[in-house]
Amino acid sequence: MSTVFRRAYSTKTLIPPNVAAATKVGSGAAKDSQMTDLVAFYKRLPKGQAEPIKASGVWGRYKARYIDGDNASITPFLHLIGGIFVIGYTIDYHFHLKHHKNVEHH
Repeated sequence: MSTVFRRAYSTKTLIPPNVAAATKVGSGAAKDSQMTDLVAFYKRLPKGQAEPIKASGVWGRYKARYIDGDNASITPFLHLIGGIFVIGYTIDYHFHLKHHKNVEHH
């Protein structure tokens, strides 16, 4: 079982084959056809660094502005504390008004 696991999940599968050398090894019409398809596939792949993805949506822009990269700061933590305070105060005020509905205690 362990050899099957090692074969199935080895890092060798993540490394693309050497396409130039592989085309010389194959012989026969079927193998040549497969290798030609493989070479064409690898030629179509983009080369170089991937372009950074533009942030979209409210959370994406917020994350790009305050959390990602060199812009990382404590501001999201302060926003969280402020949000919890506002929500807590709103709930407390609602129940306070519910308690004094008929102005019995004032």
